[in-house]
Amino acid sequence: MLGLGGVLFWYVLKDQDFNKIEADFRRADYFWIAVSVLVSLVAYWSRAVRWNLLLEPLDIKPPVYKTFLALMSGYFANVFLPRAGEVARCLMLKRMDKAPFNATFGSVVAERVFDLIGLLTLIGLTFILEFNRISGFLSEIFIEKFQGMFASLQSLYLFIAIALFFILGLFGMLWFLRHQIRKNTIYIKTSAFLGGVWEGVISIRKLEKKWQFLFHTLLIWICYYFMTYTVLFALPATEHLGLLAGLVLLVVGGLGMSAPVQGGIGAFHYLVSSALVIYGVSKVDGISYALLLHTSQTLTVIILGGISFTLSLLLGKNDNSIES
Repeated sequence: MLGLGGVLFWYVLKDQDFNKIEADFRRADYFWIAVSVLVSLVAYWSRAVRWNLLLEPLDIKPPVYKTFLALMSGYFANVFLPRAGEVARCLMLKRMDKAPFNATFGSVVAERVFDLIGLLTLIGLTFILEFNRISGFLSEIFIEKFQGMFASLQSLYLFIAIALFFILGLFGMLWFLRHQIRKNTIYIKTSAFLGGVWEGVISIRKLEKKWQFLFHTLLIWICYYFMTYTVLFALPATEHLGLLAGLVLLVVGGLGMSAPVQGGIGAFHYLVSSALVIYGVSKVDGISYALLLHTSQTLTVIILGGISFTLSLLLGKNDNSIES
């Protein structure tokens, strides 16, 4: 996974005019980049508050600044190792506030479910508002790119049949050995851990401040939208694009950031630059926009996340010293 992002990034940039990209970076209006960064800070703080709301039913009530530091530490970890952030922020909160890892991790899983619902809702809205553009884009990016993987329908059916055979075989073996497995020490410890995780997942049902949770969920996505949209004004090639273009870029950028590569590198640039082509923006101008947006946000995460990671370690160390 660590090398995949680099390969994707190389693939995106390998045929591009670097002199043009460099010139775009020099001429960019960095006022709009700064606006995008400031909006992202609001989104991060709102995420920390929303996480606190999920933790309250679990009787875990750290101050918001600690959940913020843990959250940013998680984003910092994600830059270097895909999907490590979810684990890292729970470990940091445990270090600072003695919050049980399994419960906090469960709350993060619940949070991710709501993020997925939000992204799927935006995808549906985008299809309704920009059906012709987005359907053509997805057809080009996904269908045409992957249709060569299977020479015919028969080979596709064979692949599915083999996969089902192995899955059913694995479940059958686990069912046959279920009594022996349940006596295993590892199984017992894993079950206890997953039980705590499940408590965190279902914490949403016990929320006392549901409207606050909904408000922060909406605020996060609104901020994500304006983080994306405002950067369009930084470049002459994209400053004329409207609100719907920002929505499409938010969706494809979200899909790129969800890819199993560190910080969405490569996948984000490829999807966003390809989406801009359907609005008449050249590929190299699309690359410049994607680089400006991704680089500014990544640097924000590295700087703020690095500071948060350091402070989290210091706070945890101080707490341990006081107790001893």
